[in-house]
Amino acid sequence: MDYQVLLRSKCKEIMKHPIVKHFLSDPKHYEKFKNVLEHSDEKDAKSLDEHFKQFYKEIRIIKYMNSMIRIFSIDFDKRIRKNQKRYPLTVDQPEGGETLPYEMGKDAYEEFLRQQGDLSQHVQNRDLYEALQTLTDKQKSVLTNIYLHGATMKEIAESLGESRQNISNIHKKGLGNLRKQLDKQKKGENKQ
Repeated sequence: MDYQVLLRSKCKEIMKHPIVKHFLSDPKHYEKFKNVLEHSDEKDAKSLDEHFKQFYKEIRIIKYMNSMIRIFSIDFDKRIRKNQKRYPLTVDQPEGGETLPYEMGKDAYEEFLRQQGDLSQHVQNRDLYEALQTLTDKQKSVLTNIYLHGATMKEIAESLGESRQNISNIHKKGLGNLRKQLDKQKKGENKQ
């Protein structure tokens, strides 16, 4: 009897709520609701209450998922924009195939050195420059490819028609010769 009195007194107010409207849009739920209003059956009232609790729980889960999807999509968009600002797209060549004009503000000396194919052209230390001049052509070529062009041992071996092991040995011998020459130069300076 308590259910009937409570429902009848608040019926107009309850029926205006969107969740209740949606719940009662299902014919089964509406029939149970009508039955509880007309008859004083506590079993039907509890059943109606359980169905509403289940319905409300599902609505809350759907609302939660909807909020999470919305929040994640906003966060994802912010991360993408932040990443695009950090790493802007750099175009090396325009679509038409023509090359970009020389950029003003670049150091002309750096541009000249970049175009040079010999490692010794990039060295500013006089002693190291002289030590590089004592190396064989093959050692110079290997060192230039590694330290100037960033080539791997495998790439150098393929371009020179040598084995990777041989290129590695040439590299080690070239560095060893540079060390010896620099040591000789230091000893020569100490004697003077």
